[in-house]
Amino acid sequence: MPLPQDFIDELHERNDIVDVIGSYVSLNHRGRLYTALCPFHNEKTPSFTVFPDTRSFYCFGCHEGGDVISFVMKYENLEYIEAVRLLADRAGMTLPDGTDQSAAQRKKRILEANRTAARFFFSQLNSEQGKKARRYLRDRGLEDRTIAKYGIGYAPDTWDSLKKHLNEKGFSNDEIVEAGLCSRTQKGNVIDFFRERVMFPVIDLRGQIIAFSGRTIADDNRKYLNTRDTSVFKKSRTLFSFNFAKNSEQHRLILVEGQMDVISLWQAGFTEAVATLGTAITEEHAQQISRYVNDVLLCYDSDEAGQRATRRAIDILRAAGINTGVIEVVGAKDPDELIKKSGAAAFRALIERASGSMEYELNKALRQYDLEDPEARVKYLDDAVSILARSSSATETEVWAGKVSQQTGVDKSTILYSVERKRSSQRAAERRKENGKFAQSIGERYNLRSYDRDKLGAVSAERRLTALICDHPDLCRSVRSRITGEDFSTPEVGAIFDTVCRLIENNDYNGFTSVTSELDPGQTAQLAGMIAESSSVQYKPQDADFFIDKILENNSKVSEDDLKNMSAEDISKMIRNRKGNS
Repeated sequence: MPLPQDFIDELHERNDIVDVIGSYVSLNHRGRLYTALCPFHNEKTPSFTVFPDTRSFYCFGCHEGGDVISFVMKYENLEYIEAVRLLADRAGMTLPDGTDQSAAQRKKRILEANRTAARFFFSQLNSEQGKKARRYLRDRGLEDRTIAKYGIGYAPDTWDSLKKHLNEKGFSNDEIVEAGLCSRTQKGNVIDFFRERVMFPVIDLRGQIIAFSGRTIADDNRKYLNTRDTSVFKKSRTLFSFNFAKNSEQHRLILVEGQMDVISLWQAGFTEAVATLGTAITEEHAQQISRYVNDVLLCYDSDEAGQRATRRAIDILRAAGINTGVIEVVGAKDPDELIKKSGAAAFRALIERASGSMEYELNKALRQYDLEDPEARVKYLDDAVSILARSSSATETEVWAGKVSQQTGVDKSTILYSVERKRSSQRAAERRKENGKFAQSIGERYNLRSYDRDKLGAVSAERRLTALICDHPDLCRSVRSRITGEDFSTPEVGAIFDTVCRLIENNDYNGFTSVTSELDPGQTAQLAGMIAESSSVQYKPQDADFFIDKILENNSKVSEDDLKNMSAEDISKMIRNRKGNS
């Protein structure tokens, strides 16, 4: 049963969009609007905007948009009804009786299945079958308190032990497959996904078990196997042990490569360690980290792959505004090996000697060149300028430009000038890239080409007319007498336009938030974009006729071939439209 509109209206009234979004991101007040760095993509210049008047938000960079419910859905990775429940709880409201909560119920069952599976794996570790897994953990130096802290378990070497256990606990085959705990064969049989592996539960920031990571103790070339993405788990936004690390007294994170590194560090007293799960660090990881800490130390493996991952992570974390340093492990492959060989004090000493990301990158570049060779010196300067140009801190750039000047004998002002030129070039390239991506997305969405000038004007008019109707619903009757969404060259916008008009005609329109429950997330973001685009223009009611003329003018341009294929009704409609324009 859909939620009553009066409930949704009250939900919006009691969850001010500025207050809610402001609890997630840092908003800056600018006139009637609020701006911020977008939480949904990395950017250096704020393009995320909140519009209190329309209770909407829109990012001009990544084109995410909607209302307060849309924001919570996107930010918290929730279904619609779950976001509504969260906001209702925040406002002290109760969901109406009979609310369809099937999606929320499915997520709840997945979480219950994961919790039951975790207990099963933990019990198996202490069984006769788990002897090999216990020996592996002892060989890795893990203590009982650590095993208990992380809930480490064992998946036995069978095809259906977990499946049978979950079935006995009341979970259907469909539920355990949806949870990623079992998989379905081509013949339709349901089998355990994890077999003969040490199992590490993956716990989210709310303390819920959302997935598992299994480390093989058999002859399997897949060293780690992770739960596939489900409705409660996304690898691209989940960090192993973040639930513990976010409460660390150090107020920073140490980002390492694997679960065993994290667990060894925790056991040695470094409670701030986290790791990604089978994927490189992503923008989503960085955005999540930035909500809790400002400082991250990277401590990846010392091999070439680890160093490449370090350089990539520096760029991603820096773009999210995170201060980034690098711990270089000496005399061991990774933190786990170092602690076993040399103890916690050795790792603590490495932390104290950690270099900033700028120093790390410049030193890496410097090692490649002999500065006595003029050509090599030029190449190093090119690399150094590129590295300095990526910094957003004027102080950092100034300091390290001086260091490069000392190394090369090139005047500091010359280096700073080259850095600024590099930045200008990069900004221009980023603008071209963004413009190209936006043009491509619009072109693909509306089947436009760069030479479709008239159609481009019609598309703009359609979007502006829809925004105008939202702002001046009293125009609906006169506008609808001349045009409907079927006349639009962009069916998506036409459908949104018709939805807005229908709500107005039925006296169910109460601003932007009354439309969003009638639209899917993509349409909601589109409408938010139309309103955002018009926010600084303030169209007048008399502009409606101009927009309609532009739309109908585009429709009236019919080729001879098209005319042959038109029905009599279509031709009559075209003639009526032309008369309306004259």
